[in-house]
Amino acid sequence: MYHTKQKTEVIFMPGKVYRTAIYCRLSREDGDKVESNSIASQRAICEDYIARHDDLEIVCEPFVDDGYSGVSFNRPNFKKLEDAIRKGAIDCIVVKDLSRFSRNYIDGGRYLEKIFPQLGIRFIAVNDAYDSLTGDPQSDSFVIPFKNLINDSYCKDISMKIRSSLEVKQKNGEFVGAFAPYGYKKSPDNKNQLIVDEAVSEYVQMIFAMYKDGFSIGRIAARLNQMGVLSPMEYKHSAGVKFDTVFKTGDTAKWTYKAVQRILTNEVYIGVLAQGKRGTPNYKVRVVQPKDETEWVKVEGAHEALVSYEDFMAVKTMMKRDMRCSPDQDEAHLFSGFLFCGDCQQSMTRKTVPSKTKKYIYYVCSTNKHNRTCSPHSISAKEVEEKVFRAIHDQIELVVNLEKALEMIERLPSQNRKAFNYEAQIAKLEEEIERYQKLKLRLYEDLSDGIIDKSEYFEFRNSYTKIIEEKQEALLRVKKEMKQSVATGATERNWVTLFKQYENIEELNRRVLMALVDRILIYEDHAIEIVFKYKDEYQQTLEYVLGYADELAVAG
Repeated sequence: MYHTKQKTEVIFMPGKVYRTAIYCRLSREDGDKVESNSIASQRAICEDYIARHDDLEIVCEPFVDDGYSGVSFNRPNFKKLEDAIRKGAIDCIVVKDLSRFSRNYIDGGRYLEKIFPQLGIRFIAVNDAYDSLTGDPQSDSFVIPFKNLINDSYCKDISMKIRSSLEVKQKNGEFVGAFAPYGYKKSPDNKNQLIVDEAVSEYVQMIFAMYKDGFSIGRIAARLNQMGVLSPMEYKHSAGVKFDTVFKTGDTAKWTYKAVQRILTNEVYIGVLAQGKRGTPNYKVRVVQPKDETEWVKVEGAHEALVSYEDFMAVKTMMKRDMRCSPDQDEAHLFSGFLFCGDCQQSMTRKTVPSKTKKYIYYVCSTNKHNRTCSPHSISAKEVEEKVFRAIHDQIELVVNLEKALEMIERLPSQNRKAFNYEAQIAKLEEEIERYQKLKLRLYEDLSDGIIDKSEYFEFRNSYTKIIEEKQEALLRVKKEMKQSVATGATERNWVTLFKQYENIEELNRRVLMALVDRILIYEDHAIEIVFKYKDEYQQTLEYVLGYADELAVAG
């Protein structure tokens, strides 16, 4: 706050010549776009004023902050000006007007009313007709704070307009970032539209394909470096883009674990534009802070996707699991990240036992291996592979038969058919998500009341969290399918197509597992349960088909 009490004044000394420095500032951010505010214009106005006053003498080059907001005093050349003042090299500052000095009402007033007078610094704002040496203290105590307040409000208004404009563009799916993500470039016709960069998009697709095939992230990075593929940063440099990053550790930026991980987790590659991830709290605080994901602006279908939604979600799921490889191993084992104990839900551990000239591979429960609190659930790798392969064939056959039933329903007279009820499926999933979220919230209360202990609390919480995530992913898939159905005028079931493409497989591989299987549970007595993906969609479609059991029997 400003006070009207008498301030310390610079003492006028007859014949004194003030060692004068010019200060200039310009910022597009503050709306300083007019030619009259250019650095050259500011300097000329100040120099002309000084030339007409014999008591002022320029003793150094102007201090210029070009591209810095007036909201903060954290400007490099203003800091140098302060250093010169402290060393006694300067005792007068001349600016074009108060807005060039500061647009911060409080901090600007602190310098003018307290800091400069205490240091004996004369301050002149030419166009505002303000001179701290000759001004009227009583009048200045009202006029100067008012002008500073106007400058502050102007900056706030500009900031709000810029934020509002960016937010509108983000919600419309327009790209507002400085640099296009790797694999994309800005359209030459519209800088706010991302288009595929054909020169490197294949490497993005290769990264996803390699991960699906079982390559670890570190191995993918190493392979890209061996191939001589330019890292995202080096590719920008090769294209003439001035770009730098804290991740660079040498003269040339290589592919790293983090660089590959950022690509595998970026929704931009499925056509989703997620913006507004970081920002400043307000126009006066310049520290950029991350925002909660709920505050991000996400727009689906904003640009062409480089990978399918199904592949992206499969990779996302597997990245949460333990898929570590041994140092001498390029790829993860076939079932790495898929096998879990059916009782304790922990991962199964792969073991190799040599016997004469052969090696026997089997899996055991990791909990049993570590502390014996669960039974071994021991099973050979060969038996798992055979049973899983047969089960996948059986599931594919069920899906194919389900599709045939759907086709028969489509051929029924229109008056006998009812639309596939996406709304009911969405409502059911939303209801289940809400129910599990409430159960999760009650856990802490149960823990406090002594109904469950700490270990049970974490076990239930992790279980509920996993179920919620699965239901949320299923909800996204159903909404996407419904949207496609509305757009095409036909019911599309991408998950059916996904199963059908593996109808004639002759051997099991990781791509099949990544596409169709969520997890494989191993029980005692070599019993196996396979949790297939799209189980919610399968069940909903099955219920829909069963609703036509009589009609299909007659048609058959």
